[in-house]
Order: sequence, then structure tokens, then C-alpha cells
Amino acid sequence: MKNIYFIQVGFAFDKSVYLPYATGTIVAYCKSRPDLAAEYDFKEIIFRRDDIEKIVDGMESPYLAAFSTYVWNVEFNKALAKAVKERYPDCIVVFGGHSVSDRMEFLEKEYIDILSLGEGEEVTANLLTALKDGSDLSDCCGIAFRDSDGSKILTAPHCPESVEDYPSPYLTGVFDSIIEKNPDTMFDTIIETNRGCPYNCSYCDWSNHKKLRLFPMEKVKGELEWLSNHKIEYCFCADSNFGMFDRDIEIAEYIVELNKKTGFPKVFRPCYEKNSAERVFRISKTLNSRGIDKGATMAYQTLCDEALKNINRKNLTMEHFSGLMASYAEANIPTYSELILGLPGETAESFCQGLCKLLRAGQHNSISVYYCELLPNAPMCDPDYMKKYAIEPMKVKFNHIHSATGKKDTIPEYSYLVRSTSTLSRDGWVYANLFSICLQCFHSLGLLRYFAIYAYYELGVDYYDFYKSLLEYCLEDDGLAGRLFREIKRKLDGSLEGEWNHSNPVFGNVTWFFEEGLYLEFLYNFDDFRSLAERFIKPMMKDEDVFSQLLEFQLCAVKRPFENGRDFESEYDFASFFRHIGADKETKLQKKKTSYSFKAAKEYADWPTFAKETVWYGRRKGATLYSLN
Repeated sequence: MKNIYFIQVGFAFDKSVYLPYATGTIVAYCKSRPDLAAEYDFKEIIFRRDDIEKIVDGMESPYLAAFSTYVWNVEFNKALAKAVKERYPDCIVVFGGHSVSDRMEFLEKEYIDILSLGEGEEVTANLLTALKDGSDLSDCCGIAFRDSDGSKILTAPHCPESVEDYPSPYLTGVFDSIIEKNPDTMFDTIIETNRGCPYNCSYCDWSNHKKLRLFPMEKVKGELEWLSNHKIEYCFCADSNFGMFDRDIEIAEYIVELNKKTGFPKVFRPCYEKNSAERVFRISKTLNSRGIDKGATMAYQTLCDEALKNINRKNLTMEHFSGLMASYAEANIPTYSELILGLPGETAESFCQGLCKLLRAGQHNSISVYYCELLPNAPMCDPDYMKKYAIEPMKVKFNHIHSATGKKDTIPEYSYLVRSTSTLSRDGWVYANLFSICLQCFHSLGLLRYFAIYAYYELGVDYYDFYKSLLEYCLEDDGLAGRLFREIKRKLDGSLEGEWNHSNPVFGNVTWFFEEGLYLEFLYNFDDFRSLAERFIKPMMKDEDVFSQLLEFQLCAVKRPFENGRDFESEYDFASFFRHIGADKETKLQKKKTSYSFKAAKEYADWPTFAKETVWYGRRKGATLYSLN
């Protein structure tokens, strides 16, 4: 039998690593074909980012090595493929995955023989059949290869019409030996209930197949039961639009049943469908009844009309968004929104205003900002598209957020990000970054959230003006805030270095997003933060009593380690005021004697555990502030 090796390596986060789902699905499909199972020996999937020589030493006369390739392992895969080819010149090297496009760049490497394009199950099986039978590869759809004269050949695309007969890698035992041989590893998992995406957002490479195809419900439930029985804590749902179908409600209910029975999975992380509000609300309410989901996504990506047109996307109206936010708040379900910085048509001004539009519409719990990344199979990466919008790409080191610090990877990975466009200058990109970091730290993570909301509703200070002034104040500050913000600006100005994270051993051997690092530093130096808040806020407050008591309310509401809660007496009913605003109800701050008791569900005895569970794991749940309930 001929030995087949599949390679899908990723990075470990803390003690967890993903099971190699993408290659697992291909192995399961190929092994279900009797002719292929008789011809080929499918070796255990290589999933750890180990020493190159060690991996090659562990191979036994490989006939074919197939690499699952994405932004986090492109350079590693190339280095390993080259080493395999040098040791085993006759081994057929195949590259597939999201980073492999029909522009066939990978065929420039002499050690790569064949490219697998699009979904891999049927393409790989057909390729193995053609190799077994000695057939002409030109007749094998969905691949690219070099002909005998060195010319590149791209075959016809392959678009599977159904996924109903695709076997499960979980249920067919593909991962059994991996789990048995790694008893100390915490495995995260991926599951699909459907495949495809009907949308065509230009920045996205989720699927090159616009037809949505459902996996059988029996298979979906079987996989979920497998995860539960194997005590898998974290499951990422790889559907592009979970909540699009009525049956997704049944799936959510089944996950809750399993969690009640075994305690697993503890987290089911879907990407929700944006146009099925009532169904998604019901699903989110079901999952959050057991704390299984981090919250409901209210993704916008951009609120700039010109950018929306350029990326082929439509959003919910802000009125609809505000109503949804109120419904989720009333049901005590956390929500979070996401924006992408660098989309063509966006300006620095429109991006910053977009962030504040979300605040005006009621998104106070969590906003996350991501860089616009150029993905090989996304429409935005097309050379004509890039030329049309004057997209300036930059190659930077891949930023391993929430991974261990101090690791010097001998094979660094790279991202290709949008540095500027025809409407967004380099300086504008830096400023928009700083503004979003400021807003996320002080509002989304909560350090000055209540002051900003009070100023908006009671003093007529717009969120944009509040955070623009705060950013300017921090950049000019001669204390902790100034030092931290100026260091971030320095890193962003030197963007080609890709040093876009914060680390401090006090908070563990982990890297943090800038806003998370700022938040933790202000907590650790709480007196400095209090001084900053007093100096910045006091000039805009006319009522000294309201100012002093709101300051205490704000400071008490922020969770900190080494405590189990705080009590606070006030002349004002701040909690009702902010609750009514969260529920989109008209309200005024009432002068009413009120006793507050902030109680911690868990007392943290060290900074690393607090940072991990409250900021890393709990950010989207709003875990950095005590609940107003």
C-alpha cells in the first residue's frame, strides 16, 4: 500500500489545540471509498508545529503528502514540503486550503507538484483515483499542476452539489489515535451543520460555493454527541450563517441537552446569520441559558455607505439594530459587534464615526475591531480590485494574540493587511486605530463607559467628541496613559514590524490586544487611572455631587482581582438610569437614595487567572464590569 500523509498544523493556545478537522473530513471521505482504502494507507494526520526534521524522520516512504494551507501555516508548510521533497524526491506534494488560489502562485515552488482548489473531499478522492489508475490529470477537476514541459495547467472547477454522503471524521474514528496519544492535550473542535455562503462580501474567503448545502441532521447530532462524550470544552461552528434555517433552533436545543447531561461542550461558538433576527435571538437565548455561547454577534464590518457598496454588503438599519439591542438587553443576553478597519471607501472620519454610531444605537457591551486582511481567495485580493481602490498591502508578521510570549518561531508566518486605500491614508489608518483602541478600552471594556453614557444623555456630549477628546488627552498625558498610548502609536507607525500587541508578565505569559493590555495596565495601576478619570471628566461636569458619586459608581463597577465585591451608598439611582438606557427607554437620572452591592461570582487570587478569564474569555460577555442587575 502507498503511504499518504495529511498535514494540518496550527498554533497551540495555552494548553489547547484544534483537532485537524479540514484534513480529517478528507481522510474520512477517501477512506469511505473501497478502491482508495485498498490502495492507500492513510497515516495519522500531522497536526503539531514540531521540528521539521523530526516530522520528516517520522515519515515512512511517503507516496503523497497533502498540506492544508492557511495564513497561520503557509511558511511552515513550504519549509516542511521542501524538506519532504529533498528526503523523498518521488513523493507527490499537494497544497490545498484557503490560501491556495487559482492564480497558482504555489506552483512557482519546484517542491510543490499539485494544487487542490476549493472543497477538498471529492477533489482529493478523484486525484488519488487518477494517480492510482494512471489517468490524465487534465481530466481531474479542481486542481492545478505543472505539465512535463513546466507549463501550468488549471483544470475545470469542481463544485459539489451535495454534502449528504460525506462521512464524519469524528464518527469514523479518524481522530481516535490522536486523542489516545495526547492525553494531556485539551482539544478544541470544529463542526459544520451546513456548507457554503449565499453572500459575496469582497473581503471574505469563507466559501467559493454560493449554494448552501445541509449536512444530515443525524450526522450533526452524532458529532455533537461525540464531542460531549469526549469532554470537548470548545466547539467552533464553521457555518457561514448559523441561524439561517429553522433546524438550527433544534441543533441549539440539542447542544443544551448534551451540556445538561455531561457538562460538555462548554462553549459553542457560531457565526450568526445577520438577516434572521428572531431565529438568531431564540438560538442565542437557548445557548446562553447554559452559558454556552459568548453572546450574539451584531456584525456590521462597516457603517460607511460607500464602503458597503464597494464590498458588496448590506447591513441592518440602525433602527432595527437598536431594537435588537434592547431585546437582547432585556433578556440579559450579551451582544458584541465587529468592524473591519481598512475597507475601500472608508475614511478615518467615517470609521471613527461608525464606532460611535454603534454606541448611539445601544451597543455598549462589546465592540471589536479587526484589520482588513487580504486573503488569496477573497475577491478583494484580485489585482484589478486592488488597483481600482488603490489598496496598499503590507506584509507583516502574523500576530499571535493570546499566545505565549517569548517564543521565537524559526519559521515566522505573515499576514497581508490593507495599509491604505484611495480614501484612507497611512496616517488616517494609524489615527483610526488609536481611536478604536481608546474607545474599546474605556467603553467596551468599561473603564469610563458610564461617564460616556451619562455625558451623552445628560450633558449632550456626543460619543465621538468624548472619545476624540479622551484620545488627545491620553496622547499628551505625562503619566501612565501618555506612556502607554505613545508606545502604541510608535508600534502602529512602525507597522511593518507587526508588533501589534501588549505583554506584561504580571498578566501571564500571554500577548494581548492593545485595548486589553491598556485595560489591564490601568487596573494594575488603579490610582493612576482614577487620577486620569478625575482630571479628564471633572471639567465637563457641572454638578459636583453627581460627578463625585458617579465616579465612585464607575470605579466600583469595574471588576478587579483579590476582591469579592464592594458596597456603595449614593444619593442617585445610577443603576436604573443605565438599565433603562440599555433597554432603549427614555429616562432621566433620579436623585434617590440607593444602596449598591457589587458581588463577585468568583474571587481571583492572581492576575494571570483574572486576565485570562475576565478579559480573554469574558470580554464579549461583558465580564469586565459587574452586572447592573
